[in-house]
Amino acid sequence: MSKEYPARAASPPGRPILPPEAENEILDTLFTNMKISSGEIAAILKKYNVSGDTELLQDRYRKRLGQRLMASIRDESGQREVLARGSEYIVLECCNDRQALQAIRRRIQSQMNGLDVSAAKVSGRIHVLERFLARFRKAG
Repeated sequence: MSKEYPARAASPPGRPILPPEAENEILDTLFTNMKISSGEIAAILKKYNVSGDTELLQDRYRKRLGQRLMASIRDESGQREVLARGSEYIVLECCNDRQALQAIRRRIQSQMNGLDVSAAKVSGRIHVLERFLARFRKAG
């Protein structure tokens, strides 16, 4: 188990390369308990010596802090003043680049659509549970 695995390598988006044993253990835990904490995932990955490049991790950390700073810039009503287009941050009120604004709008719309799909799935599950509880109350 002394072999180290990269945290990410060339793989399809959203699907990092992990040691098969680590991935299997994570998925086994998830599907046995129907949930898994991020701490449990980290412990399993540590067990299989999954680690990342220190400098790359520091760069990601710094970018994340910068992103939080940009997200915190708001107007008087609490709306964001600065939004990202790729790796570039743009002050909306000063932007005259129609394509940049359209790209930002498309990204936000795509995120909203994805959240709507997820919210609908959660709502469907809540509906199933409510019907189940209603039947249980009638029977009891």
